[in-house]
Amino acid sequence: MLGMTLFEVTGAGKTTTAEEYANRANASDGDGQRSVLHVRLDNSGTARSLYVEILAGLGDGFALNGTEHSLRRRTLEALEEAETKLLIIDESQHGGKRSGFGGEITSSVKLLLDGGVVPVALLGTDEAVPVFAKDKELSGRLAAPCRLGRLEWHDEYDREIWIGLLQHLDARLVSDGILTKQIGLAAEELCHPLIEATNGVIGQLMGTVRTAVRGAVRDGRDHVDLQDLVNAIDAWNVGHGFVNSNPLRMMY
Repeated sequence: MLGMTLFEVTGAGKTTTAEEYANRANASDGDGQRSVLHVRLDNSGTARSLYVEILAGLGDGFALNGTEHSLRRRTLEALEEAETKLLIIDESQHGGKRSGFGGEITSSVKLLLDGGVVPVALLGTDEAVPVFAKDKELSGRLAAPCRLGRLEWHDEYDREIWIGLLQHLDARLVSDGILTKQIGLAAEELCHPLIEATNGVIGQLMGTVRTAVRGAVRDGRDHVDLQDLVNAIDAWNVGHGFVNSNPLRMMY
C-alpha cells in the first residue's frame, strides 16, 4: 500500500475535508464496516496512542487495555474486519514531539503500508514537513504530497473559489438566521482586502466573520457593518499575529 501526506497551515481545511470525505464514504457502509477511518494523533505522538485511537474509532470498548504489542495486533485485525480502505491520521506533526518520525509512529505507518493492511493519509500542519523530510524510508512509500494551500488572488481559479466562498457564506449567515441581511463580503471593494487580511486561508476568514458577528450581537444589532469587520480584523487577525496590519483600515 502507498501513503500520502497533506501538510498545510492551520485553518486550510484539512480536518474538515477529511471529516466530510469520511462521512460520504461511510454513508453506505453496512454494520461493522468503516470504509474510511479518520483519527487524530494526540500530543504524546506514541505508537500506543495511535493504536488506541484507531481501536476506539472502530468501536472497540477496551481500546485502552493491553500492551503495545497486543494493541497493534488487535488494530490490524480490527482494520481488516471493518474492511477499512483508507486510514486518515490527523495532527501528524505530534509524532515529532516525542520520539520523532523515524521512531514509533513511523514504524507503525510502515507496518500498515508494507503489510498491505490499509493505505494511510497523514494530515498535519507545516511543522510536520521537516520531520518527514528526515525519513527517506517512509517518504519512499508515499505518493507525491497533496496540496490544500492558501487561495491566491492573482490566480484566476483561486479568485473564483474565494469570491464564491464569500457569496455562499454571506447567504448562509442569513438563511441560518444568524443575521437579518447579508454583509456584502463579495463586494468588489471588500473581497480583495479580505483575502489579504486572512492570507487566503478559510479558517482565518471564519475567525474574522465570527468575531465580526460577535461584535454586532454585543452591540445589540442583527446585522454586520464595515466597522464590525474592521474591528474584527484588528482584534482577531492582527491580534493573533496572522497579519501585521489591517487592509480594511484604508477604506474606513
